[in-house]
Amino acid sequence: MIKNIEYKYWLVIIYTVVLFLDRLDLSIVNITLPTLAQYFNASITQTQWVSTAFLLALAISIPISGWLGDKFGLKKVFIIAISLYGASSSLCALAPSMNIILALRFLQGIGGGLIIPVGMTLVYRAFHPSEYARITAITFLPSLLAPALAPFIGGILLQSLGWQWVFSLVGPICLVAVVAALLIIKEQKHDVKPLDWLGFILASAFLIMLLYSVSILEKHGLDAYTVSLLLTTLCLIIGLILYEKRCPHPLINLNFFKSHLFVQANLIQLAFQISHYGAIFLIALYLQLGLGFTVMQSGLILGLQAIGAMLGCHYSPKLFNRFGPSFPLAIGLLGISISTPLILCLTSPDQIMLGIGLLVCRGIFIGLCGPAIQTSGMLDFDNKHVSRASAIFTAGRQISISIGLCLSSLLISYGLAQNEVRLSDISPSIAYAIFHYAFFMISIASILGAIVTLTIDNRSVLNKIKPC
Repeated sequence: MIKNIEYKYWLVIIYTVVLFLDRLDLSIVNITLPTLAQYFNASITQTQWVSTAFLLALAISIPISGWLGDKFGLKKVFIIAISLYGASSSLCALAPSMNIILALRFLQGIGGGLIIPVGMTLVYRAFHPSEYARITAITFLPSLLAPALAPFIGGILLQSLGWQWVFSLVGPICLVAVVAALLIIKEQKHDVKPLDWLGFILASAFLIMLLYSVSILEKHGLDAYTVSLLLTTLCLIIGLILYEKRCPHPLINLNFFKSHLFVQANLIQLAFQISHYGAIFLIALYLQLGLGFTVMQSGLILGLQAIGAMLGCHYSPKLFNRFGPSFPLAIGLLGISISTPLILCLTSPDQIMLGIGLLVCRGIFIGLCGPAIQTSGMLDFDNKHVSRASAIFTAGRQISISIGLCLSSLLISYGLAQNEVRLSDISPSIAYAIFHYAFFMISIASILGAIVTLTIDNRSVLNKIKPC
């Protein structure tokens, strides 16, 4: 049976396993931060740099990922990225100090920033556009399952084996993925122009400043320092656009944004990731701190959301290929906008079955959206340009996730300030008053995304995905 698996499906298997590992590791490491702070006698601010260092490294490697893949070969870059990711993570388990962990997490982020866009390019170049929706439904599952499983897996590793296993678990799986990639993947190269060094520096600086500004805004609110960071970020993006418009061989091809579908997909992705990742953080806090659910109870509720998402992913490509992207996206985003604030109907841990029902339904709507967004983002690009387009799309996804987490955090802080309580002093009687701002923000973001879906030319999309 293994011999009968087509080459292109082997690509999907390898990429999906690595992507799941990347999403799972990112979520579990965040759970590990308090334990690291205690073990190394470090401040919370210092341990938060374990995540921040990873994000800043992503900002450096994502913009150049498309050029590297085309210049040196997608297979070679993909294998190097997996190796760097796995080796850096494994070495974190042996690190004697927090500073060493920060340096290794930065290296791991370099590998992580290459894995997703390069792997995505390998997959999309192997399939016809008529198959994009179906394959994307498979590759999107790790982004749904990993955050849901992370609390459970992370809890077991921390309680039973120690924090070192959170990092060392990654190495052996990456080793298997590297061996499989060496044996199976065929090399792909494209002729490329010389590297646009200034464009790379400006793009990386912009992403670093943006992600760092959002993380600071999330923690400290809008103060003078944050405003200065945001103004610097604005200057960098303006400088990047002005330079790339005049550059003969730009790293960031601004002509990609002449594609209405690409712009629409990025806008919808912004709304969706705010609704998805912003809500994962929000719902967990509401259930545990607001209502007194145990970690296991809230983990069960959030974990079963992935079951609904798998069901939604099953139907999303069918709806996409029959009606175009607007149909599954509009249903999904409107469903998220309705189901998210309904979670506020939960008022005690005795309502766990109601919570499971709400989250499973919400998962179905999430599953409808993810594959349709990803497919729409890549449809207008041929094999020559898909690597650069996937790098831009990946950067947009990471920015959207960071913004979602930031908005949820800021609105929870606003709710706490309005009610003059600390996070540790929340009780079920005031949970609604504190959390409803963030829940309704998720709903508004979803509605705005649904409005954008109505502007998509579905007939044009359906013509593009017709089989040859």
